[in-house]
Amino acid sequence: MKRVIGYYGIWAALTYLSIVSAVLGMFLALNGNLGFAIVCLMISGLCDMFDGTVARMRHRTENQESYGIQIDALADIVAFGVFPVVIGFSAGAHLIFYNNTGLGLGFSIAIGSVYILAALIRLAYFNAQEIELKTKGERRTYYEGMPVTFVAILIPLVYAICLIFEIELAHVYNVMLLIIAAAFLLRIRIPKVRGRYLLAFLLIGLPIAVYLIWNIGVRI
Repeated sequence: MKRVIGYYGIWAALTYLSIVSAVLGMFLALNGNLGFAIVCLMISGLCDMFDGTVARMRHRTENQESYGIQIDALADIVAFGVFPVVIGFSAGAHLIFYNNTGLGLGFSIAIGSVYILAALIRLAYFNAQEIELKTKGERRTYYEGMPVTFVAILIPLVYAICLIFEIELAHVYNVMLLIIAAAFLLRIRIPKVRGRYLLAFLLIGLPIAVYLIWNIGVRI
């Protein structure tokens, strides 16, 4: 791979896969396949959850480590910033606000912009923090505010609840995005997702994924 720009080791593969899953999910959502799209969001979250672990198991140069920090944040803004807004549009969140307030698409655009901006600010801020910690030889032991990756569990959970209680996802989606955007930026300490926390995420996420896939099969 010396003839092309970038790094292509196994340690970067999960981050690349996260982007591919997010792009696939956006096309599925825009084509009306909302359930499959949300499963793609979960796959992106799973990739992001383990990409750092895989990277630490490999020997990397300083440039490769810096590259890993950059692509992780860039992938996250697509998968957990832009992708959830596309899901909301595909779910018809803008139509709900049009019918109830007359504000229509513009209102949803404003909410989506606030959400993406909050994710962008968070990712850029902690990217700079990680670079600073790396130069000091230190490692972060906790998060401040909610990591953007958490939407890979929260949005599927809300969607599954909506399916169970026969609630239109569009009715709650914009409010959910605003709450999540605020959670991205609040200075609340949250333990880093490691060990038992990773297991907890898997135990929560797996039943949701199974239920969503089963529900998709029933509808087909």
